[in-house]
Order: sequence, then structure tokens, then C-alpha cells
Amino acid sequence: MVMLKRTLFFGSPGRLFLEHSLLAYEMRNANDASEKRTFPLEDLGFIVLESLQLAVTTACLNALAKENIAVVVCDHAHMPSAMLQPFSGNTLAQRHTEAQLRATEALKARLWRQTVKAKIINQAECLKRLGLPDRRLRVLAESVKAGDSDNAEAVAARYYFQQLAEPEAFSRCRDGIPPNPALNYGYAILRAAVARALTGSGLLCVAGIHHSNQYNPFGLADDIMEPFRPFVDEMVFSSRDFFVVPELGKVQKAQLLQLLTADVISGTERRPLLNSISCTSASLVRCFLREETVVKYPEFVKK
Repeated sequence: MVMLKRTLFFGSPGRLFLEHSLLAYEMRNANDASEKRTFPLEDLGFIVLESLQLAVTTACLNALAKENIAVVVCDHAHMPSAMLQPFSGNTLAQRHTEAQLRATEALKARLWRQTVKAKIINQAECLKRLGLPDRRLRVLAESVKAGDSDNAEAVAARYYFQQLAEPEAFSRCRDGIPPNPALNYGYAILRAAVARALTGSGLLCVAGIHHSNQYNPFGLADDIMEPFRPFVDEMVFSSRDFFVVPELGKVQKAQLLQLLTADVISGTERRPLLNSISCTSASLVRCFLREETVVKYPEFVKK
């Protein structure tokens, strides 16, 4: 049985520290009395630190890094701005990193083809779940070439977002109108979760199979998260709550964080999304080691 890791959101002033190998959270209640809660580290998978008045001890950060728990820090606008990235997280990190860095251009082109195809298939399923036409994307997914030399990803994205919302009413843009803030938040959470899984598998996030930029230390995470984006899209575009507010509130953020516990199909099994990300990362390692030829990306649970 797959253990479901907990996701914690800290949006109020307080203090996070380590107490008897447990994560402890202390805050003041309405009566100015101190309240404290503790959480076993082994139960945690993801933490969001939103309040700028939250104090975190160094011992706490070290313990979270040692357990490879994804920690996302938010800025003054309450949007994810940074993540805690441990230097090590796998006993075979050297072997896995060497295999990753030895990957040929042909291997990376095949892996990117699989990644783009999986993304387009999930985009098609997202449209289907929202009652929108999906056949064009399913046909396009079958035509993706090695390295996506015909840029099918961009063609699919253009059609996909046109179907999700009227072009004159919505344009996918980081600084755009709602539901862009919800998409930004969901993608940032997803990126941190993928980076956590890759590091835990002993891979280097800086060395992507497609994304390559000297200013981007998370190229591989940006690659591998692509087929996961439609899970965020389906949640956002299926709820009007993300369209009516210019800034996300705690309710909307809590809803987006639930994505990590949503069930998906990973291989032949039904798993929470956070666990399926680790399965994808582990399969990528096996591809780099030439033990397997296909990266195992998740799919939507069929309705």
C-alpha cells in the first residue's frame, strides 16, 4: 500500500521548530494563549510557508531537507517564490547523476518525445472531462516526433487554451487576469513537488532533457512537470471560484493544494498525484541507466 504524504499550509504568524524529532508549530490564538501542534517528519511530503511573520529555525530546515520534504516559501503577494532544495537525497546519487549526464542527445530526444506525447494526451483528457472537443489533440499526440522537432507541444497548447476559454476573454500569461493567478500557483506547487522527487531519486534538476538555460537551475523539473500541468488545468477550469477573484484566498489555495492528494492512474495502479510524481522520477532514472525505455507518466482517472 502506498503511503500518502501529508501537505501542510502555514498561513498565520507563528514559529516552526524541531522538538524531539517532530516538526512543531506554535502560534498565538485569539486569547493570546500559546497553541502548539506537532507532526511526524516521516508523514510529511509538502509544506507551504506563506506567512511572512513565520519564524523557522535552522534545525527545522535541516531536518526537512534531510527527509526530502518539499518546502515552498511565498512572497509578500502570497505567491510561491522559492523552495528548499537539499544537496543530497539518494544513496545512489552519484551513479544516477553520472547516468543522467552521460545521456546521449538521441536518448534525450526520445525522452522528450514521450514527455510531450504524455502532456498532449493528458491535455486531451482534460478537455474531455470538461465536455470540450479533444479528438484533434489525440491525433496530434500520435504524430509527435523525436525531440518534438515539429513543435507539436506549442501547436497543442494553442488549441488547448483556445478550447478551455474564449481567446478574447482569456490569454495564458503569467501576469494576466484570472484564472492565471490560480494556474501560476498550481504550477509552482507542482514544480516544487517534481523537483523534490527528482532530487530524491539522485538526479540533478539543473540538467534538463529539453529545457536548457544558464539562468534556470530547475530545467529537468520544468521538463518532467509538463505532463502534470493538465491536472492543475482541470481543477482550475472546472471551478468558477478561480475566475472571480483577482487574488487567491486561503480557500482557493487550499483547494489547489488538494491536487497533490488527488488520485491519478500511475502505470496500472491508482495513486495520489504526489506519489505518482515519485514513480515518474524513479522510472526516469531507470531510463538514464538504460534499464527501461519509457518514462512512466500518470494519466487521469477515467470517469
